[in-house]
Amino acid sequence: MVRIFHFIFGRLFFRISGQHVERFLNLCAKHQMILWDLKPDGQGYSFYIRRSADKELQDLASKTNVKLQLDGQYGLPFFLREHRKRKAFFFSAGLAVLIIFVLSQFLWEITVSGSEVYSESDILKYVTANFYRPGTWKGSVDCDLLEEHLREDYDEIAWVSCSLTGTRLHVEIKETLDRKTKQNPKTPCDIVANKTGIVTALSVKSGTPLVSVGDRVKKGSTLISGLIYYYSDDFQVTETDQIKADGEITMKTEETYKETIPMEYYEKKFGKEKIRLKSIYAGPWEWKLPFGKEEGRTDVMEKRYPLKIGKSLYFPVGIYMRTYRPYHAVKKTYTDAQAKKKLSDRLQRYIKKKEEKGIRILHKEIKYKKSGESYTASGTITQEEKAGKIRSIKALTKEQEEKIAPTTAAP
Repeated sequence: MVRIFHFIFGRLFFRISGQHVERFLNLCAKHQMILWDLKPDGQGYSFYIRRSADKELQDLASKTNVKLQLDGQYGLPFFLREHRKRKAFFFSAGLAVLIIFVLSQFLWEITVSGSEVYSESDILKYVTANFYRPGTWKGSVDCDLLEEHLREDYDEIAWVSCSLTGTRLHVEIKETLDRKTKQNPKTPCDIVANKTGIVTALSVKSGTPLVSVGDRVKKGSTLISGLIYYYSDDFQVTETDQIKADGEITMKTEETYKETIPMEYYEKKFGKEKIRLKSIYAGPWEWKLPFGKEEGRTDVMEKRYPLKIGKSLYFPVGIYMRTYRPYHAVKKTYTDAQAKKKLSDRLQRYIKKKEEKGIRILHKEIKYKKSGESYTASGTITQEEKAGKIRSIKALTKEQEEKIAPTTAAP
C-alpha cells in the first residue's frame, strides 16, 4: 500500500555529501521528515523522499551547507509531466477504462455445464426466454430464484448451482443426487424421487426418512423430509423444525430404450478443411464478411469467440468463425447383419456411458427388427442408480406422519 501511495504522489531520489551531513540528518529527524532507503554512498548518503517535502529539504540543506544532488524523479506526477503532450493517448486510455467499468456491470455471457439429458441450448433458451438475457444489469440477477425454477421445471435435474462471476452467469447441473453433492439451497429442503422405481439402499445424513428399502415409489414422492418432529413422553408433537435434507438413495428403475437407423446411408469422404472469419458482432449488431460460395457438398461448423479478460470478464464483442469441410458422398445400404451390429454397438456405448456415471445395469431385454427401410432396436433396461432431487419443503400427509417413529422431546 505504501508503494502505491509513493507512485501516486511521486518520490525523489537524492544524494547528499559534505562536512555537516550528520547535522543535516538530525535536522530532518527533528522536523519529522521521512527519508527511506537511507544508505551510505561514497562520501555521503543516498535516500528517497516524498515529492511534497522537496522545498523543506532544500532549506535544510542550505542551512547546514551540504551538497544536495537530485538523481531521480519517480511516480505518476512525473510520468504525466513527461508525457503531457500525449493528451489523446491518456484520454483514450481513460475512456477505455471507463467503458470496461460500465460494461462490467452487465451480464454478457451465460454458460451451462453438467447436463446430459437436456441439451445446453435448451437450458440457455429457458434462461434467456424466462429470466436473464445478455445485457441484463447484474444487480437484478437472482441466482437462488433461477436455481429454484430450474429444479421445479426440469424433472431430471437433481441439483443445480448458478453463480455470477465477472460478467458471466454459469449454470452447473447435476442429474443425480448423492452425498458428494454439495447442497446449495440456502433454505430447508426435501429430497424427492426424480424417477419411479424400487428403493434398494437408503442412507440418511440429515432429515426424516419416509421410505424404506424395498418400497416402490413414484416420481415426485418425498424420500427424505426436511421436517423434524419432536414428541413428548405421551407421543404428542411438542415442536417441529425445518432443515436441509441430505442423504443417498439408490433405486432400481426401468427404462424404455429405442434406437432406429435407416437401411440406406451416405458415407462421407472429407477433403482438407478450411477455416474462415464469418462475421464480427457487437451487442445485437453483426457485420458479415463477404466470401466466395463453396462448391459441392460441405459440412459447416460455426463457433463464437467472445472478447474476454481472464476467465469470467466477458464483453458483448467478438467474432464468428466457420470451419468448412468439403466431402463427396457415396450411397450405401446396410445388410441386416450390419444394421444389427451398428445398433448393438450404439447400445453398448449407451450402456458404457451409464456405467461411467455410476449406474449399474441389472438386466436388458432388447429386440432387433427390420421395418420397411429402417432397422430398430427396442426394449427395456433395468438398472440400479442414485436417485433424488431437491425440492422446497412440503407438509407431510397423515399417512406419512404415522410412519415417523416418535423421538425424545427437545430439551
